[in-house]
Amino acid sequence: MILFLVLFCADNTMAVTRYVKPSGEAVVRTGQGNQYKIVGVVKEGNSVEMVEENEDYALVRLSNGVEGWMLRRFLKNEPPLDALVDQLRKEKEVLQQKETEATLKIEEMTTMLETARTDLDMLVAERDKVVTDFQTLQRDTADVMKIRNDMQKTAEENRQLVEKIVVLEAENNQMKKDRTVNWFLAGGGVLVFGIALGKMPSPSRRRKSSLLS
Repeated sequence: MILFLVLFCADNTMAVTRYVKPSGEAVVRTGQGNQYKIVGVVKEGNSVEMVEENEDYALVRLSNGVEGWMLRRFLKNEPPLDALVDQLRKEKEVLQQKETEATLKIEEMTTMLETARTDLDMLVAERDKVVTDFQTLQRDTADVMKIRNDMQKTAEENRQLVEKIVVLEAENNQMKKDRTVNWFLAGGGVLVFGIALGKMPSPSRRRKSSLLS
């Protein structure tokens, strides 16, 4: 496993990242020199915390908390190639994961867009139907109003006609009554005339009477 070697400036105010150069192992001693006791070994890529540094040596703290000195020439600013490759591989995996998620999101959004377009088409169709129905209703309403007006006009004409018929029937009945009276009067006149005519002497009787006298 590749680990990073973390070094700090001497004033401990800023952390500086350094990487162990390819060398197999870096020995950590209790002092600055080969005569001091070895307290640890840092493999290539392992991380340490630098507490202090000078021209040749750096005081580091290991991951187990042990502190010691190691040569600065084992340190470098750039990470090891393997670490770079591993980092790039991880970044690639992250990017691939993001790309997969983005692809799924795009597919989901595409499906939602198609559904929205379908719903929009349905709404437009329903709107057109409502408009058509409204226009038809307007025409039907106009026809209904015309029919209503025509019915009212016809009803008024019927009322006037009924009144005229009533008047005509009354006049007809009166004429019938008048004609009956006239016929009655005419018949009565004839009867009276007949009676009067019957009472008048005939001419032959007048002549006989004159001769006898």
